[in-house]
Amino acid sequence: MKYGYGRVSTGKDAQKFDRQEDQLKDAGCELIFLERVSGTSKNKPELQRLLSELQDGDELVCVSIDRLGRSTQQVLSLVNKLEEMGVGLTSLKEGFQANTPQGRFFLTIVAAFSELEVEMCRSRVNDGLEAARRRGKKLGRPRRDMDTAIKMWQSKDYSITEICEAAGCSRQTLYNAIGRAGVSRD
Repeated sequence: MKYGYGRVSTGKDAQKFDRQEDQLKDAGCELIFLERVSGTSKNKPELQRLLSELQDGDELVCVSIDRLGRSTQQVLSLVNKLEEMGVGLTSLKEGFQANTPQGRFFLTIVAAFSELEVEMCRSRVNDGLEAARRRGKKLGRPRRDMDTAIKMWQSKDYSITEICEAAGCSRQTLYNAIGRAGVSRD
């Protein structure tokens, strides 16, 4: 049986499965597993579910090798597991089957480039953050004066809405701060 696996990254720019799903269907996949998780994550529940379905003689198809993982070690470990199970692996984008010597060689190179891409992106982000810090930019969420907000809450003179407006926070943030402080209104 031919199984498909697709993955999109997490984040603000909610990626869609459409393109991958269409390509996997066109490739003849009878059952397709899709998940939204970072490529660097070791926890891929849908991939684990798919692996539990696979049997000797099945084929796993992915749109691109980087959908399976972003580290060379992660991808090669998965390929070894598939090989032990007697399951073939086909990557549509790179156009190879991993169960041939040439395919395995090419897979190693592609996986290494995927890992390099992740590392370069991480390095650029860290360089940008460091440059911003050197320029005096304060990074992260602004700190709220929750001590004053908690005192306002304890005084019983202000409504929750008034306290949140004064502190510039949400109700949940206020309630969390009160819980962490372990104070009461008595």
